[in-house]
Amino acid sequence: MHSGSVPDTVQVAVRIRPLSTQELADGHHNVIVQPNPAEPRLIARGAEEFSFTEVYGPTVPQAEVYDRSVRGVVLKLLQGFNVSILAYGQTGSGKTYTIGTSFDGRLTNQSGILPRALLDIFDAVNVPPGGDGSSASYRVFCSFMELYQEHVYDLLSHRNRYERLLGIREDTEGVIVPGLTELAVTSAEETFRWLMHGANSRATAPTRMNKESNRSHTIFTVIIRSRRKANTANAEHVRISKLHFVDLAGSERAKKSRASGDRLRESIQINKGLLALGNVISALASSSGTSPTKSARTTFVSYRDSKLTRLLQNSLGGNSITLMLACVSPADYNIEETISTLRYADRALSIRNKPVRTPPAPMSQSGSMAEVERLSKTVSELRTENDQLRRRIAAELKPAIEAGLAGGKNGTSRHLAVQNRLLHGQLQSSIEESTRNELRASIAENALGRLEPLVLQELCTEYDALTGTATSPLSADELRSKCEEILLRYRTEYEALRQRPTAQHRTTLD
Repeated sequence: MHSGSVPDTVQVAVRIRPLSTQELADGHHNVIVQPNPAEPRLIARGAEEFSFTEVYGPTVPQAEVYDRSVRGVVLKLLQGFNVSILAYGQTGSGKTYTIGTSFDGRLTNQSGILPRALLDIFDAVNVPPGGDGSSASYRVFCSFMELYQEHVYDLLSHRNRYERLLGIREDTEGVIVPGLTELAVTSAEETFRWLMHGANSRATAPTRMNKESNRSHTIFTVIIRSRRKANTANAEHVRISKLHFVDLAGSERAKKSRASGDRLRESIQINKGLLALGNVISALASSSGTSPTKSARTTFVSYRDSKLTRLLQNSLGGNSITLMLACVSPADYNIEETISTLRYADRALSIRNKPVRTPPAPMSQSGSMAEVERLSKTVSELRTENDQLRRRIAAELKPAIEAGLAGGKNGTSRHLAVQNRLLHGQLQSSIEESTRNELRASIAENALGRLEPLVLQELCTEYDALTGTATSPLSADELRSKCEEILLRYRTEYEALRQRPTAQHRTTLD
């Protein structure tokens, strides 16, 4: 896609993986043909012909896929557009390899589009601002969620598996996931570490068709908050845009994968979500194909049939520039799944989105937006401190365990008891410090959750006033009063937390 154009339809790039060594050994052959490598056209089974935005054959390297189809889309993020990149196809077709959610931290020719995009994003946002003040300053955040058996999990949370479970809600801005961890990041390398941390928590399992089959859908999101000086004195505008990397679990047939037990139940849920996604694609394609005199609303789009389609509601038919990477297998024994993927990808070409730049909302003069930024930074810092404390606790426990084993052999029980009491006190203090930080983060998150809607409402009101579309906004005094009430409650809860006695204080009192 050219960097200057903004497509209003879903862009579709098809990638054909090479035949595997096992497939060649079993005598399988290629049934997908690209007549002319310079044209985005292919023929399946010698009969059905398809044309897409781009077609990449088995020998096309990762860098070329990124340069031709992805880089131009990613850079639209910095202009204020929302961007979605989806990897779609059957299991074992190369989706995770292409999108790069299994990145291992080493940049090579085999690295997928996600780490390459992060490098480009940080190269752009870290450019020193110009002396005239016209350039923007940026803050970057990331989140990582997993949809496993119709349950949403936060992959960047430090909590255990069951405590990572999140819900889905809808507001005026669309579908949101309350409580999802958003971490401030300052470099591509730092974001790589969080990407690998989250990927290690993703549900995977071996199947007959894929030794490392992903059993869930994942969405890695990069959020850009840009601030730019306005024409008026000392006024600033803020713009928020998001980039979603969606790695869908592959569709599979139980007969081929020979799944049973948990794998079969996972397969059923995966196929159920992908069926709902296929229905949404078909409905949106039909809606986009209606005559100009017929409203697009005459075709009902059933987004609510699955959490997957609810999460992708903005990416398909909404305010987003969307690129679908349809990954297919060329092997003859996968032809039915390949034809199905190509047909859905062909329908997706007809989907019309409504990509517009997010409006630059003026910064609130009351300083509420600065407080929101400060609370976000506090939450991120506290979570990082918590992780460090947990690692320190683990390091302190290791000598105790080793000393316990040695003491049992040598019979130095008295020395072991003294050391155990000392380590127990240190451990108790570390646990309480970790708990206190977690409570501080929770208080800050609660205040942020109550404050941000009011600030955004004020920003939208000021923007509407500038454009002449304002409708009965809250008065400045009412908004200031509500913000002050929330901040007062936050400070009260925080002061109460500070005054709670620690284990050391309780020991002194005793």
